[in-house]
Amino acid sequence: MHRFWPRFITKLIEAAAPRRVIEIGAEFGWNTRELLELGRRQGFFVDVVDPMPHPVLHEELARFEGGYKFHAARSVDIISALPPADFVLQDGDHNWFTVYNELQLMFLRAHVAGVTPPIVVMHDVAWPYARRDMYYDATAILDGDRHPYARRGFVPGRSELTEEGINGHFANALHEGGPRNGVLTGVEDFISACGVDIIFRRLPFFNGLGILLPRARLSDAVSRTVEGFFSAESLLESCEALEHDGMKARVELAVCRQHLTRRTEALMRARTTILELQQELADLKTP
Repeated sequence: MHRFWPRFITKLIEAAAPRRVIEIGAEFGWNTRELLELGRRQGFFVDVVDPMPHPVLHEELARFEGGYKFHAARSVDIISALPPADFVLQDGDHNWFTVYNELQLMFLRAHVAGVTPPIVVMHDVAWPYARRDMYYDATAILDGDRHPYARRGFVPGRSELTEEGINGHFANALHEGGPRNGVLTGVEDFISACGVDIIFRRLPFFNGLGILLPRARLSDAVSRTVEGFFSAESLLESCEALEHDGMKARVELAVCRQHLTRRTEALMRARTTILELQQELADLKTP
């Protein structure tokens, strides 16, 4: 999600002018740092939620005095106990069960408090996890709410997992698509069932950014900001950023290949030297 700062997320938060924000899924604190710096400028409070905080996250949090509270808990266990938020960054466990229930709990919390549900910005609403579950901790989700999974990778256009591909170190659902599978599916199912008038917009690059807007939160400033994300100028800037990332990846791949070639050549030279030494040793032993 950090690649959507500052072109999108910063602008939307500034337009929404929240008083309280929840961040679900902090990991290394890249978004947390941006969020707390913005909160310090704009004066909103942040609840940071992550059940498995990385040590680097605590280093980021230590840079700020006040303005936030950290909760080392699963989102589905803590949301009901938090004060209702005006704005939520949702980038936690990338599966249908978690996403659907996070949204349900957020909106129920707002209903119980008698306030308007929050604007929710969520990551991973495009490939690879739009239509495929991933579980950071598969044991935390009951069998009936979890797809069969394996720690294998996948490639675009193939439903089944493979020994190659990306993200093979995660617990990925064995197949892509179908009911109750993936982040985007969870968002769509929630919108269909919640009974709240919601506008949903999606930016399909950088793994996808979803913007869930309860109509009651749709001020003129928020509306103009979101529509601006889909202007020709904004999308052209995004294309340029994607091209930059693509070229950077190609350069890094070329550098890796060069290193591999040099290492291979060095190993071949060493092998040749060893064979020559072995032959010399054999010659010395020959009477």
